[in-house]
Amino acid sequence: MDTETGADPASDACTPTTSWLLAATLIPTASAVLACVDPQLRHWFLLPVTVCGVLIGVDAFEWLLRRRDVFDPQAILGLFGVHFYYLAPVLHVLVDYWPALLHPSAAGWRPALGTMALLNMVGLVVYRVVLSMPGRGPRPGGPPRLDPGRFQSVALVAVVIGILAFGAEVVLLGGPGGFLTAMTQDRTAFAGLGWLLLISESFPLLLFCLVLVRWRELLRRRADLVVLLLIGLVAVQFLVGGLRGSRSAVLWPLVLGLVLVHLLVRPISRKAFVASAVGVVMFVYAYGLYKGAGVEVVDIAKGTRTVEEVSAQTGRDLPTVLLADLGRADIQALLLNRQRVGAAELSYGSTYVAAPLLLVPGSVGAERFQTKSAVGTDVLYGPGVYDSGLRSQRVFGITGEAILNFGPVGGLLSFVFLGLFLRFATRCYTRARQPDALAAKLLCLPLCAITIILVTADLDNILAFYVGEALPLALVVLCAIACRSRTSVGHHQYRQSSPNVLLASN
Repeated sequence: MDTETGADPASDACTPTTSWLLAATLIPTASAVLACVDPQLRHWFLLPVTVCGVLIGVDAFEWLLRRRDVFDPQAILGLFGVHFYYLAPVLHVLVDYWPALLHPSAAGWRPALGTMALLNMVGLVVYRVVLSMPGRGPRPGGPPRLDPGRFQSVALVAVVIGILAFGAEVVLLGGPGGFLTAMTQDRTAFAGLGWLLLISESFPLLLFCLVLVRWRELLRRRADLVVLLLIGLVAVQFLVGGLRGSRSAVLWPLVLGLVLVHLLVRPISRKAFVASAVGVVMFVYAYGLYKGAGVEVVDIAKGTRTVEEVSAQTGRDLPTVLLADLGRADIQALLLNRQRVGAAELSYGSTYVAAPLLLVPGSVGAERFQTKSAVGTDVLYGPGVYDSGLRSQRVFGITGEAILNFGPVGGLLSFVFLGLFLRFATRCYTRARQPDALAAKLLCLPLCAITIILVTADLDNILAFYVGEALPLALVVLCAIACRSRTSVGHHQYRQSSPNVLLASN
């Protein structure tokens, strides 16, 4: 971390001509070099993939040229989008990595990737048109002023409730020993504890926010303490949720914590951002080994097994992280191919209706609609396969789920939504960068993380993120604002009535 401020405030209004020139020069050059290296890339699919890289890469170059703040949502999507829309399809062909037991039509994977890239190319043009529409600037208003002291009081109560919920969770699982056993070996023991888990896993991030708000002046002078706090956040979050096999329970609180440090305490430099991004990728890789092998992953530290052996056993290697965890090129291309050859029926929005119902414990409403798993299983493996007992856990991404429901037209419309959301997120982030906007800083945190989740996740994943990570913090902020408002109204009414009371007593 350093004192880097992030971006020139006037840069957002500038036409990114330089960034367009860099994107239109460097990305096609990279494609040409790669095509010279690998004959498999000498295929027409590389042309629309390269155009996609240019269309999304302009925002990445804006970030590199320091024209956008480090955590600006549009810039974050530009950086990640270069991988998602450009590098991932190329890497699939370079390393010959494809999902097991799934194949497109007889033409092969490259035409399927090319067809999907054509859809993405048109969609990204629509995305840029939506972004360029007038009215993107900050609007008056926004969240009311949040008193830091009031936030600290409400947050402290929420933290205590979260710790008590975590204690109840440990007791229900049979004490510390039973808790660790359930976390590492018998994760079915958590069935029916959904809302208790939500409350218990929220307290580390709330405590982190409380400490940052309370001692932000000290932390501005002590970068080492900030680093220790971030490490502590990861450690505690791993204990209360990560041991269960949930990467998101550790990863997203860390991302939110980094954004809050940047907005509230001290700016995070681009070098630190890149280092953090590399650390996140390595965490996803290492956690994939743990998720697949469980406590046997400790054998690597003991020296009795190698990383390669555990990777081979679990199927969790670096290509899996980059192309399956952080990419959807293959699975989206397969969905579009199935639709194009008439091998799959549209679900017409059923997955969108079922997604929120799945969050309600014991809900029977979800059974009336086809879930993402039901629709996706039959599209990928054949009609009726879901009824036979096979369950696909594939994640399709915002465009993939739209194709699943409404075909190519739905895929294009997903880019309209993406553009509108980025306009909103960027406007909120601009407001959050104002010095005294504490409420805006806290409430905009999920918008930075959701920028990445949005293109890689489905609606049920997005809702789970907001309920698990964003909702507890948002409730604390809104309760603190509401308490302040009631106190202010009561104090104002007392001040108005005081003269009458004094006159009556006289």
